[in-house]
Amino acid sequence: MRNRIGTFLKRLRKDVSGNILLMAGAGTTALIGAAGISVDTVQWYLWKRQMQQAVDTGAVAGALAMSFGRDHNAAVTSEVGRTANTAHTIELVSTPPTSGAWSGDNGAIEVVATTSQVLAFSSIFLDTPPTIRTRAVATAVATGNPCVRALADDGTGIEVFGSALVNLGCPVSSNSPGGVSVDLGGSSYLDTNLVLSVGGIDYGSGNVPADAALVSYGLPVEDPLADRNLTWHNDCPQNNFRVRPSDTLTLNPCRYNNGLRIAGTAYFNPGVYVIHGGTLTVNSGAVLRMAPGTTGGVTIVLTGSSPNTVATLSINGGADIDIKAQTMAEDPLWGGILFYQDRISSDLSNTINGGSNINLHGAIYFPTSDLTYNGDSAQTAQCLLIVTNRVSFGGANNIDNNCDPDLTAINTAAFTIRVVE
Repeated sequence: MRNRIGTFLKRLRKDVSGNILLMAGAGTTALIGAAGISVDTVQWYLWKRQMQQAVDTGAVAGALAMSFGRDHNAAVTSEVGRTANTAHTIELVSTPPTSGAWSGDNGAIEVVATTSQVLAFSSIFLDTPPTIRTRAVATAVATGNPCVRALADDGTGIEVFGSALVNLGCPVSSNSPGGVSVDLGGSSYLDTNLVLSVGGIDYGSGNVPADAALVSYGLPVEDPLADRNLTWHNDCPQNNFRVRPSDTLTLNPCRYNNGLRIAGTAYFNPGVYVIHGGTLTVNSGAVLRMAPGTTGGVTIVLTGSSPNTVATLSINGGADIDIKAQTMAEDPLWGGILFYQDRISSDLSNTINGGSNINLHGAIYFPTSDLTYNGDSAQTAQCLLIVTNRVSFGGANNIDNNCDPDLTAINTAAFTIRVVE
């Protein structure tokens, strides 16, 4: 028996038939294993991408929640869970971040999440599946200085209607969280590089430049004068003052009760003009300029005894206006402000119907009331900051932001939430 087994083994060793089958079998096993590992590697890569997107959006949601005083942990958990599309563990939610360039920023938030799952082929070779770890940090980043700011907390904040052409050398922002916070309708065109909105933005492809950045559902932009304690005088009261069409008058900084109507030519000496009640009206054909020989500017305060009696502004098309705000050197309290409407006002309407000779230089500040700004093709403003409750644009307006430091200091930066690490 022993001899037979030995003979069989010798014959088997010398027999070359069937070698290819054995080699093919061994090679196929290796090929299938390599293919399996490749498939698992692709899956790991996809999970890595999914988890990175999840922590990115989770960090943004957390930073946004903090900005509104909401629960940032709940926001992160909800957004990561919605985006991950795979089993995961949130290892860390930290504000400020525990490491990195933003570790000292209390407005920044760090999110770390992991996923670790068994895959068919790699589990043959690995005792435990690999852990995929992703990290993101998000915070508020300065993104421009809007020269048009709508502060309303509901409805539509900014409207560009009809065939209006509004050329801006600066961003615009609306604080309303409404679904149509910014409404660019009809054949209107808003030439700006950035539109910021707490709510939605309604627009068509022809309403803004192709390279304009539109940021919806973002952060509100601050009221640049909210902390300024503004007061005004009640000197030399004038009642029902009128500049008739045939008049050429030089006016002084006084309190004008029941409005001020300008139908002729009025020259303003520098200082603060208080309009108490009524309307500041500038008629078509009227002339309003700084007094000859003066170098200073003016601030026009619109106020009243109650919210509904605060003075309003009405400038009619065809008027000839060229006035500027005071500088900080002239008046540290009012420097940079051209028109100011008392904060006690409520949803009042102000109108500027532009013309080829209307040039306003300074800030228009109507924080609790609305402004309709209509222009024509020749109207320009080299330095104009509009801060209103709501603003509507019609006609053709050219508004630049080439301002001196006094107004630049008022025009504070806007912020957006971004992933920074």
